[in-house]
Order: sequence, then structure tokens, then C-alpha cells
Amino acid sequence: MRTLAVLCQKGGTGKTTVAVHMAVAAWAGQRTVLMADLDPQRSSAEWRRMRSGPGPGLIESKPGALFVAQQAAERAGVDLMVLDTRPAGDTDTAEAIRAADLCLVALRPSFFDLKATQRMVEMTDAMNKPAIFLLNQASSRRGDREPPAVLETIDALRQRGLVLAPVGLRNRAAYQSAVAKGMTAGEYAPESAAAREISLLWTHMEQALWPARPVGHTPARFRRLPSAVMANVAAANAAAVGAAAE
Repeated sequence: MRTLAVLCQKGGTGKTTVAVHMAVAAWAGQRTVLMADLDPQRSSAEWRRMRSGPGPGLIESKPGALFVAQQAAERAGVDLMVLDTRPAGDTDTAEAIRAADLCLVALRPSFFDLKATQRMVEMTDAMNKPAIFLLNQASSRRGDREPPAVLETIDALRQRGLVLAPVGLRNRAAYQSAVAKGMTAGEYAPESAAAREISLLWTHMEQALWPARPVGHTPARFRRLPSAVMANVAAANAAAVGAAAE
């Protein structure tokens, strides 16, 4: 099992939108996926409740219960666990980073978001965890010209030696329209630019999570966690959440 932590240091970066899109992209690619909503706002959980069709499993958890939830998910045959974390919480963020195989850090092309990433760099470096920085909610090009803020942010990230995702996500209405219906851009508007962005991003993330697919590899048997298995994972998580609260 692999664990992907979607992180941000500031609120409003579109972290949850990125998390649900990565989870659904993996699920649509025949992987068994479980999301863990660690953010007290429970935005991922709300998105999942609004979703009418099948999709990734989801548990509402806490960082202190994460290890137990991971162990239960791995026993259940989950391929990928996606952590939707809370912004700017050092202790909670540290737990998510510690649990992750790969961190995806979302930031907007702005001075304040760029400055806030320094703490994420320090934390991921301290735990020797790989991190990919994703430029999110970027303004669209005007003709062939990239907005100065986008160019400046890309340049600053590269100068600091950080790994930048090869595709950024633009500020597109399709993302918000989709999540408001419990969907993703690829489901809501399959031919849209937003859908293409997510497809390219997930291809890169999948290669980073599974660098080399073993010979004879077959996809997981279940794209959707069976209800009995999901109940066991949820029960283990609930018990751990209760213990963490004591």
C-alpha cells in the first residue's frame, strides 16, 4: 500500500479539491483507494456524502489514529490511502508526513503561499520524505503569455531546488462545479481542460508512487472496498480516534 499526503501550509489553496481528484483518478485507474479526512472541516467527507455513485472509500480520522487506520487499510487490501490534512497544524501535519510515502504540497502562485512553503520543506526534509510541489489555482495564460506571478513562483521553487509537478492546475470553474456535486472534473466535464490537467497530474503522481510496476502486476481485485471490509477499517479507525481523544 502507498500513502499520499496532500498538504498545504495556508488555507484556501484548494487542497481538498486536489485530494479528491487524486483519489478518484487512482480509483478510476483500477486501484482500491481509501481517503482519510484529517481536516476538522471535513470537506472531503462532505464531498463523499454528496457523491451519488461508487468511488473511493472514506474515513473521518485524526492524526493520532492514523497508524491504526493505515494498518487496517493495508490488511483490507487498499492500494492507495490519500490523506486530506488540515492546513498549518505542525503536529497534525507532522503525523501525516510521517505516515506518507509521498507528499503533494499545494500552493497558489502568490508571495504569501510561497513564503509559507518553507515550513513544509523543513518538515519533509527532517523526515526524509519526498515532496512534490503543485501550483494550484493558477491564472490562465493570455495568449501564449504566462502570468508573471506564475513564472515568479515557478522560478522561486526551482531556485530552492524543490521538485515541481510538471503540470499545474488552473483556476477553472469545472473544479468547483464538479466537487459541489460530489464529482471530479473528469466525471463532470470529461473533455474539459480541467479533466486533462488532472489526468496528466495523476499519471505523474502514479509513477512517483509506484516507480516500476512489477512484471505480472494485476490491478486490485476490488475497485470499491466491500462493505464488510470497509466496516472493519472504519471500526478500527473509530476505536483509534476514541483512544486518541482520551
